[in-house]
Amino acid sequence: MTATARKVILTAGQRGQVEVVATIRKGFRIKANPASQPFLVPSLLEFEAHERVAVGSPKYPPGEPYRLRGTTEDLSVYAGRLSIRVPVTARGGSGTESPDDVVLVGRLRYQACNEEVCLRPSSVAVLVAVNLRPLRPPAAHLTKYSTE
Repeated sequence: MTATARKVILTAGQRGQVEVVATIRKGFRIKANPASQPFLVPSLLEFEAHERVAVGSPKYPPGEPYRLRGTTEDLSVYAGRLSIRVPVTARGGSGTESPDDVVLVGRLRYQACNEEVCLRPSSVAVLVAVNLRPLRPPAAHLTKYSTE
């Protein structure tokens, strides 16, 4: 499985959204979040804390019902392409700092199943580039005018 996200541009104090897109290998499905039973491993997207960007709780799409061969109950799963949306907010009050690129580091944990068996839980790295822009340009870029 692979997971990617497009670069996000935020101004100091601004809220935005990251879309993490996971591509699930053909013939496999991963458990949804929430999982259909408490003992099952749900897909889980987590990010490390970052001092300049606050990361909110991921919004998972509803799963689709799927029954493994030889079982009597449906599992809630994702197949093909999965899109998870995550709210983000650029920290910073004054907004006088220079523009900067930072990277949010995360992991998408999942358990994949094919028609016959579920594999051990696994994870894939998720890196999100965020361009942080100041509310106003740094003072060095301002032109000083005299009224004299």
